[in-house]
Amino acid sequence: MSAELHQPVREFDANDPFFSVSVIVPFYNGHKFIESTIRSILRQTVKPVEVIIIDDESPAPPLFGEEMNQQLTVIRRPNQGASASRNFGAAMAKGRWVAFCDQDDVWLPSKLEKQLRLTSEVPELHFVLTDYVNMFDEVPDARSHFSYAPEDFWAKEQHEHGFVVRQPVTGKLSAFQPGITSTPIVLKDFFLASGGFDVDVEWGAEDTCFHFRCLCTTPFGVVPEVLMHYRRHPEAGSADEALQMRRTVDIWTYITEKYSQAQPYRAELLAGLEAVRQDIREYERYIKRQKLKRFLGIR
Repeated sequence: MSAELHQPVREFDANDPFFSVSVIVPFYNGHKFIESTIRSILRQTVKPVEVIIIDDESPAPPLFGEEMNQQLTVIRRPNQGASASRNFGAAMAKGRWVAFCDQDDVWLPSKLEKQLRLTSEVPELHFVLTDYVNMFDEVPDARSHFSYAPEDFWAKEQHEHGFVVRQPVTGKLSAFQPGITSTPIVLKDFFLASGGFDVDVEWGAEDTCFHFRCLCTTPFGVVPEVLMHYRRHPEAGSADEALQMRRTVDIWTYITEKYSQAQPYRAELLAGLEAVRQDIREYERYIKRQKLKRFLGIR
């Protein structure tokens, strides 16, 4: 499936509704980091038209100062999970684009602007990713996520503010997943037509399904610059690395069985999945060796 054909370059104007962005933040027991997350959104060099926080019936609602409250829309609704919260927020969004930010992630100030500037160069884009780094104890990693991409992962059509991918990457996505929830912007109409986040998947892998469906459609855009910090901490769903790897197997099994977009690429996707299984086996052997060394007192 491909998006519309080439469109003429559009002059970038942050006040043009063509570049308007609504930001959706699902919230549940995220009090420790939510203020710094929201501040990073409000400090964008191109301001979102709105920031919608969906309180997923958290035991304690999010609290902000009066000045910050004036810039936010907070909606409390019955607990249905993060995916349903994102879908609900996107459906009511005013912006042409929607962007999602998890309650503990941090955007760098120029994130939205750089993504939107790429869409001004290539107006037919429906989805624009950025690079990111993991962040532990407020310290970002030196190595970014895109640095792990296979060398031939995407064919780049270079532009001033990033690159565009017009050749399908669908069959490669089980081997390398280029995005997570807090990195892309996506056209609201495309998001709604695609079905949004899969509410049947609510165990830390819903972003994989969402990105799979978005990246199956070309062209999409990439800003190859670290513009988001992915906070890793014990409370996060991604904290258990072994569990995350096993969930990766589960989600790609689900995708290859359920999604029609996967069927023409099934063999490639299953090959990538087998590589993940091999990584799990090696990781588990490593953990066993480390436990044995500790038991024997070997350093």
